[in-house]
Amino acid sequence: MRLTQVIAGALFFVLAGLVSAQPLLVRTIAQEGYRGKFNGENPVKPGICLEIIRAIERIDPQLKFIGLERKGSMARIETDLEAGEIDVAWGLMKNERRMATFILSDTILYPSAQVLVVRADDPVVVNNWDDVRKLGRDGIVITAAKAAQPEYLKSLGGLIIDDNSNSSVANLRKLIAGRGRFVYGTDFNMVEDIAALGIQDQVKFLPIRFQVGGMHAAFSRKASPAIVKRINAALKKLDTSGELKRIRAHYLPV
Repeated sequence: MRLTQVIAGALFFVLAGLVSAQPLLVRTIAQEGYRGKFNGENPVKPGICLEIIRAIERIDPQLKFIGLERKGSMARIETDLEAGEIDVAWGLMKNERRMATFILSDTILYPSAQVLVVRADDPVVVNNWDDVRKLGRDGIVITAAKAAQPEYLKSLGGLIIDDNSNSSVANLRKLIAGRGRFVYGTDFNMVEDIAALGIQDQVKFLPIRFQVGGMHAAFSRKASPAIVKRINAALKKLDTSGELKRIRAHYLPV
């Protein structure tokens, strides 16, 4: 074998190694207004989704998530995800529309339930949605704009819904101001935002739970199959190792 062939062969393997060592860039975005998911300013509790993302990077160091310095509403996130402007989004509830539009992660990021929050002095009792319907204009349900929650509420029929705000913080402020009877949202997001606003003595959770299930990562159908495969594999490892359980315990209500 000629020396030039030997050199060429060696160079090929060196270049192949360099290519394989290149990071796989994953475009994403943080959800605004939900401290329980993304709160990078807090080093102690940076948000359950952000902690999971960092854990994925530790499991698979070649995955590099970019775009987390940007924040957007869920409506914007879903639009960008469908258009292929981002590859993955975090903390999405499963429903038929999302299953048809996106690819949901095999592993749930964390379990969740939807809750009703009312003012602390409100004597209302809710055993089912009929109890809310009977209240008429006195039973306005405040929830996040263009998310899975208003889709669900509207599908029930007969409810008066205010879904004009993008965050649970804004919705809780509406509740305190008397601009609605209930706030409907995800359990641990409510806990985080109530604490952040310092209104623990002004509101309370009703004991009933709805839409009990799990939150997923959602992939764009235009994302690289390698991204979907690698993130799914990393999430499975985090689940099997118990790391996902440890992260959840830092945020989820007991």
